[in-house]
Amino acid sequence: CTRVEAYLTRKMICRSTFLSAPSVGSFSRLLRSDLRRPLSSSSRQAVLAVGSNLPNRADHLSSALRLLSEHGVRISRTSLLRETAPVGGPGGQGRYLNGAVLAATELSPAELLRACKSVEGALGRPAPGSSGYVRNGPRTVDIDIVLYGDDPQMDWTVERGDMGDGVDLEVPHPRFRGREFVLAPLSDLLGGGFLTGGRTLHEMRAALPDNDRGAVVVPLPRDRVLRMDRSVVMGILNATPDSFSDGGRGLDRDIEVAVASAVRMAEEGADIIDIGGESTRPGAKEVHPDEEMQRTVPLIEALRRVSDVPISIDTRHAACARAAVGAGADMINDVSGGTFDPHMLPAAAEVAVPVCLMHMRGTPETMASLQDYDDVVAEVAEGLCALARQAESAGVPRWAQVLDPGIGFAKDAEGSLALVRHADRIQRLCGGAPLLLGPSRKGFLRAITGEANPVERDFGTAAACVAAATYGGTGPCHIYRVHNVRGVRQALMVADALSG
Repeated sequence: CTRVEAYLTRKMICRSTFLSAPSVGSFSRLLRSDLRRPLSSSSRQAVLAVGSNLPNRADHLSSALRLLSEHGVRISRTSLLRETAPVGGPGGQGRYLNGAVLAATELSPAELLRACKSVEGALGRPAPGSSGYVRNGPRTVDIDIVLYGDDPQMDWTVERGDMGDGVDLEVPHPRFRGREFVLAPLSDLLGGGFLTGGRTLHEMRAALPDNDRGAVVVPLPRDRVLRMDRSVVMGILNATPDSFSDGGRGLDRDIEVAVASAVRMAEEGADIIDIGGESTRPGAKEVHPDEEMQRTVPLIEALRRVSDVPISIDTRHAACARAAVGAGADMINDVSGGTFDPHMLPAAAEVAVPVCLMHMRGTPETMASLQDYDDVVAEVAEGLCALARQAESAGVPRWAQVLDPGIGFAKDAEGSLALVRHADRIQRLCGGAPLLLGPSRKGFLRAITGEANPVERDFGTAAACVAAATYGGTGPCHIYRVHNVRGVRQALMVADALSG
């Protein structure tokens, strides 16, 4: 890493704002209150591994964390979520959503274990030895104490004991060093260089067999996920009369045509459809939320009646975001990163869907004059971390966050190219968070190709997407927001195959 990367990485670890996402608003309110409350001198830190493989997995995890708070366990940070295969047990089980949380508590290890088992029971998991218990069987929720200690630098306690009822206590957890589905979330929380038992988390993970490492996922409503082990394509559906590339097609007036366009994109390989009712091209003026909702909400309702394809609402306005989610949208895509409307982040936490936070200076009306950077990659990464901190403080947790470096938004052609070329570095500096990249038909492609007509820049768009997909990335794959779904999907399928 450069010195800037090392600095930002240290800063990110010490001040991480990513917090794992619940899928219900009550847990978001819990996070907001816990983040503001100072720790007492008797508080201890604990890392808990959490997992679920029964329907409504993210809801079960959210409920578990809410119930833990009622036992005096305060969640301070959470990991990304990963979807992994079951280990052992009967066949035919569903895949797990696994994560980890860093918590503060005044409970002893034994008391904390009792609290965890009480929460598991409250959510329907049979206790060992009881009727219905199946060893390594499917479960609504599984909570394990991985580490526990009273030192801010993580000088962890070692404790063992027989809790009775067939439950043993051993901290650190005796098997976490051999479980990738635990080590990966721990690395999100503590960093791969965290040392325990004489080895770093990175060294432990490197020693494991390279079988099912699981995939980072973004959980969506109705137990769906965006899996980040391959490139994800987001199709653009602008219900606007004035978007820079495809405005004026009448999609803001003809719902049937717009729905048909969305269905066609899904058939062509779009994993999610991004519906917007306000142009954010350079120089564009703000659209009133009422007009934005008139353009988007009926369209979302109509699309949801004929398709279950995931839908994102592209908006800067909290009122529009709430209405769109109520109509069936699964995600919020805010080009201002939650800074334009002070009610946006609290609204995102309350409606409990993932939110994409984009880096931008100024507004679409002013951003063209704000393109000067000393190091665009480092500064954008730092800006994204700041946005994520604000989102976390508002109750939007880490596994519900997607970050967007904002190609073309207050970036000149050279800066936009740098963001594409170094997307993996941005992702690394942002703790491995899923990234959304939007190069489609942007002005930097004109600067390279000389093509004046945005619609004719689809080949350049595909090249930019393939470059971002293949430039040295080792973390989760990216989400690509594009107009031409068929062409970019084919290009990314080949890029993913070549990258292994």
